[in-house]
Amino acid sequence: MVRGELDLSTGPRVAEEIRHAEAAKPDSLILDLREVTFFDSTGLQLVLDADVRAREEGRALIVLPGDGEPRRILELAEVADRLRLEE
Repeated sequence: MVRGELDLSTGPRVAEEIRHAEAAKPDSLILDLREVTFFDSTGLQLVLDADVRAREEGRALIVLPGDGEPRRILELAEVADRLRLEE
C-alpha cells in the first residue's frame, strides 16, 4: 500500500518496491493507491510502466485507485480503461 504523496521525491522508492514485488514472479500484483493524497505524472508513469511490464510478463496488474487523486489523474489521462481498476 502506498500512502501520502506519490511524486518525484517518493517515486523512486515506490518504483523500487514495485520492482522488488515483481522479482518474486507473482501471477498478479496489486497496487493499492487508496491512501495516496497527491498523485502527479510520476505516479502515472509508475503505474503505466508497471502495466507494460505486467503485460509483457503475463502477470495481472490490479490497481486500487480509490476515489481520490489517483483515480482522477488516471481518468484525466484517459488510461483508466486500459488498466484493471478495482475497488
